[in-house]
Amino acid sequence: MTSIISDIELKSQLDRTIIDNHVRNGSEAMKQFRFQTYKNLLVLCLAFLLQFTAFGAMGNLQSSLNTEANVGVNSLSIIYACLIFSSIFLPHPLIAIFGLKWTLVLCQVPYLLYVAANYYPKAYLMYPAAALVGLGAAPLWTSKCSYLTETGTTYAEMKRVHKDVIINRFFGIFFMFFQSSQIWGNLISFLVLKPIEKDSNETLSNEKQRYNKCGADFSEKEYRGAEVINQIDRTTINILCIIYICICICSILIVAIFLNQRRKTSRDKISAMLRDSIRLLISSIRQMKNINQLLLIPLTIWSGLEQSFLSAQFTKGFVSCTLNAKYVGLILIAYGVCDSIGSLSFGQLVKYFGRWPCFTIAAIINYSLIITMFVWKPTENEIAVLFVLAGLWGLADAVWQTQINAFYGVLFVDNSEAAFSNYRLWESMGFVLFYIITPYIRIRIALIILLVFLTFGMIGYGLTEYQSMKKSKKVRAISS
Repeated sequence: MTSIISDIELKSQLDRTIIDNHVRNGSEAMKQFRFQTYKNLLVLCLAFLLQFTAFGAMGNLQSSLNTEANVGVNSLSIIYACLIFSSIFLPHPLIAIFGLKWTLVLCQVPYLLYVAANYYPKAYLMYPAAALVGLGAAPLWTSKCSYLTETGTTYAEMKRVHKDVIINRFFGIFFMFFQSSQIWGNLISFLVLKPIEKDSNETLSNEKQRYNKCGADFSEKEYRGAEVINQIDRTTINILCIIYICICICSILIVAIFLNQRRKTSRDKISAMLRDSIRLLISSIRQMKNINQLLLIPLTIWSGLEQSFLSAQFTKGFVSCTLNAKYVGLILIAYGVCDSIGSLSFGQLVKYFGRWPCFTIAAIINYSLIITMFVWKPTENEIAVLFVLAGLWGLADAVWQTQINAFYGVLFVDNSEAAFSNYRLWESMGFVLFYIITPYIRIRIALIILLVFLTFGMIGYGLTEYQSMKKSKKVRAISS
């Protein structure tokens, strides 16, 4: 009997040992998996933070620094024109061939080339680099979204948590890093850039020729002919380019060395991916027959217009003209901070007050800012007003960027891919339109265009929201 009990106790001890080892090994494996997951998340966050610290700040300075033959602004229009083609045809095939990691690396290279081209900003360098950025942008962002979604889904399964919780957390962490790139990139440009130093006699003689139509009456052609002060030293521009080039290189190396590979599709399905791209194009064209899609086109174009206005016309006609290009970065920090805070705040407000009050608040802010720019003439002594204008514009932009995307997702849930393809198309049209016409019109005309598209955009949104509410009431009535 004693021997039987001893055998039972020995077996029990062995079972406990096996279980303990299994738990210990499982726990260690889970810790390793958790480490790898958050390591990959941090790598993506740092890579995009560094890349858009350089690229975003350089893009903000194009209208102020690279004014010869409008090379800077033209290059931005090329980016968004190529982005339209890229969004439809390139993401799926590139991801199938290279996997998510190496697609990211490959598509980061054009951003480096574009920043490097600013060291010698000639059309034959800037335009091809801009075209490559436009082609690489859609695969870059698609790969990033896919990587975060797949990583979050796998991690949620391991933790036995609903995947939406983890995915939302990962995207929240990512955009916390990404949005701050506006702050760091613009801060670097403010600290590095310096105006050309002139002696007092030269300054006095040139003051008479100083351009005095900053603000709504600003004209690129007149400014280029009259500008004799407020210019930035080319040496400091080159130093800034070198800094941004190094930052882009670090971003690429971080992804290439530290990010784990994830492959969504085998190479033998590339032809299927190409067929899917053609189907997406056809589906996107058919989507334009949808009445709600047609009603949202003006608001979607407005989204591109308001972003390009701030980065091209506001920075040149209000900031560089009044002060100099050095202050573009400093003032746009206010825009970046308010945009980040607004993105978080309005996302919460929508839960409690609904979507249309947020759209209305953003529209009122933009109407007020546009009217202010019509009547207010900026001066060096009123720099605080420029900070307020940029900050409030960023607050309104937070609504447009978060809620228009969300509204598309809710409204076209059964055909979301084609709907978002249309979103990218019409928003890019807004970017291209302003970047093309900026050198040839006064800011006053641009402000009128903004008022027209904002008004028609809000009317279209209101009709779409009304139809959506009527449809919801019918569904509730039938179900009850």
